[in-house]
Amino acid sequence: MPNLANLHLQHCWECRRRRLVCDGRQPVCTKCRTAGIVCPGYADKKPLQWLAPGQVMSRPKKRKQARSVAQQASCITPKRQIPAGAYVPLMAESQKGGPTAPPVTPNLRPEMFDIIEAMLYYNARIYPDLQSHQLGPSQFVFPMLTVEDIPLAILHTLVSVTINHRIMQMSDCWPETEVVKPILPRFYHHRGIAIRAINQLLDFEETRRGLEAVVSVYAFLFAFLQQSMTPSWRTHVDGFMTLLEFHGGFVEIIDRCDQMRPSLVGLMITAILANTTSPPNNQFQVTDTATTLRLAEDYYTEAYFPPMSCPTPLFIKLITINELRARDPWHPKMTQVALDILHQIERFSPEEWVSNIDSSVFADREEFLIIGRIFHASVALYCILSLLSSGTLIPTPEVEVSRARHARALFSILETGMATPRARKRMTWPLIVAGVEAARADGDVQRYIGRCLVDMAKDQGIAPPLVAKRLLERFWVGRSEQKRWDDCWDGAYAFIM
Repeated sequence: MPNLANLHLQHCWECRRRRLVCDGRQPVCTKCRTAGIVCPGYADKKPLQWLAPGQVMSRPKKRKQARSVAQQASCITPKRQIPAGAYVPLMAESQKGGPTAPPVTPNLRPEMFDIIEAMLYYNARIYPDLQSHQLGPSQFVFPMLTVEDIPLAILHTLVSVTINHRIMQMSDCWPETEVVKPILPRFYHHRGIAIRAINQLLDFEETRRGLEAVVSVYAFLFAFLQQSMTPSWRTHVDGFMTLLEFHGGFVEIIDRCDQMRPSLVGLMITAILANTTSPPNNQFQVTDTATTLRLAEDYYTEAYFPPMSCPTPLFIKLITINELRARDPWHPKMTQVALDILHQIERFSPEEWVSNIDSSVFADREEFLIIGRIFHASVALYCILSLLSSGTLIPTPEVEVSRARHARALFSILETGMATPRARKRMTWPLIVAGVEAARADGDVQRYIGRCLVDMAKDQGIAPPLVAKRLLERFWVGRSEQKRWDDCWDGAYAFIM
């Protein structure tokens, strides 16, 4: 995507030095890009000039008589100690022989160092891990081959994502440990640059209506939710939906804009799952239920969105369950509608679903069968727990027997799912469902689910599983007999992104 021209024409420091007319293009002017020079930007203060090894700006006059070796040694300045906030490289390894980099103090470290290092870290750590755990082709998994044409806001958002990924893999309780504190300033620095760049895009009518603004806000929205221990899902997504109105609205863009469709389908999937872990009166709809069902049938597949691989027939049921939760539970027909949905879910066969999968695309049927069984039990249990909580389902003996059966099925397969590489990447939502039901289980089961959520946070490099663990631990306290699904959520939460 080409960068938008700066509305206020400025001269970058390199063009000033070379006495050239600069076109003011941001973040890299055209003349610097053409000459293959790293553009120093347009800051008010002249940036530090980094010289090649061996290059100097000036030389002192030679003394007539050379000093002795002892005299020279007496003039050597001791090495300065690196302060506590010094740079800690992302790629540094504790293992012997791993890649290392010399420490550089924060005030001397150019932003380009972080950008290049983030690209290397992503391609060496994040991308191979995502690629090896895919169930099929996905437009969300790709290597970072260049940073030249990435808009400023998106570029620094990606840098913050890689730094956050490293932080999450270094600590179980981000950001409360000493080991991550040297990295935090860089994380907030790049996130701050992204925010300022987005504000500049949104300040002017011309750029606000451009696709760059939409993509930049979308990337930052998901990155912020992945990084925050106190997420505000509804606030941020409502603002993004307002921005989409400048382009015709969600449905118009997803149906007609190929460039934005993968991102908006990802948002729709995230919204549907967020509604499962939000109060019934605080649901988020990208569009009306009928249109959402149509969009899910048109665009959703089990391999489309890496964090979520719920079988399509079950995923469609999540939409109808969410709508039922938000309705008046005392409508005469609601209980029968809820029972019909539950019976349809129970008739789903993971074995039949796996037998219809194209083996040329999805080779490992055993892993697919495990995923199918996990989500079958999870969706059925969510249906019962959430609709009992809303009052739509009545706790009859038949419903209680069904609840116990699906709970046993889910608990019995959790350990297998966590031990299966491709299934493990998709376990966050099933673990949350199991966690709510675990209010009636003993402490060992609860602690196991808590440990699994910590592992998910470290494995994926995101904070939401830790947020879910915190909510569940608070939910488990007290009398389990009176715990309902809706008691777990004090606000709107999005855990899958």
